[in-house]
Amino acid sequence: MIEAIINNEWLQLTGLILTIATGFWFFWEKIRAAAKTIREWAKHFWQKTPHTNPFTDQGRITDAFFGRQALLRTIFAELKKGTNLSLISETQMGKSSLLSKVRQLGAKELPKKTFIELDMFIVHDEGDFFKALCGEMGIQETRGYELHRALRGKQYVLCLDNIERMTSKLFSGDERTELRGLAEGKDAPLTLLIASHSPLNTLFPDDYSRLEASPLDNICQRLDMPPFSPEEVRTFIKTRLQPTGIQLTEQALENIWHQSQGHPYRVQQVA
Repeated sequence: MIEAIINNEWLQLTGLILTIATGFWFFWEKIRAAAKTIREWAKHFWQKTPHTNPFTDQGRITDAFFGRQALLRTIFAELKKGTNLSLISETQMGKSSLLSKVRQLGAKELPKKTFIELDMFIVHDEGDFFKALCGEMGIQETRGYELHRALRGKQYVLCLDNIERMTSKLFSGDERTELRGLAEGKDAPLTLLIASHSPLNTLFPDDYSRLEASPLDNICQRLDMPPFSPEEVRTFIKTRLQPTGIQLTEQALENIWHQSQGHPYRVQQVA
């Protein structure tokens, strides 16, 4: 009799345990299914709604070109006259972007001239410079008299970026002498637009030991690149924020201007 009671209670307990286990398994499967649904929804949401910082330019501003209209007009007016220009500003002010814009607009603004752009950061040494220069012009690699002869009767505007590279020991200085020969005079085949963060006579001072003047000295008119104006800062920020739907107050925009003083890179950092 006692054994029967024990067996019956055991069966009841076993049934209760199985019921609890079945219920736990059922709810666990429901939780797993819900978690999977949430993960899929989140994945779909983030794919459809990219959350990228619109102020992450490193170096040049690569999309829309902001401001600099007065500076562009000055540059093209001087290039039209055959004036060689030395564009100077501190680093990360947008010189590279400006040179690219000049090259893009060149055919429209000065159709009689061919615009080429050369970044000295991709040039290894003096020989590589003439190889790159001739390559951009679409002529056989050469230098000296043969290069001058090959360019006779032609008109190029050479947008030369990061000329500081020529201060390297891999450059003798002869390349600058040849550049001057190609860019000096009424019928010169080259007009130079050189970008640097220091004046040319500072980068390439006179060599008094050899009684030689700096080859590029006095052939380029200095042109200082100013920071963004307050209006240009507003336009830049509003354009970058437009895809995000975020809007800043006028007070916030004014604070960004005061903290950055219109320096393009610092504008992005502050924003």
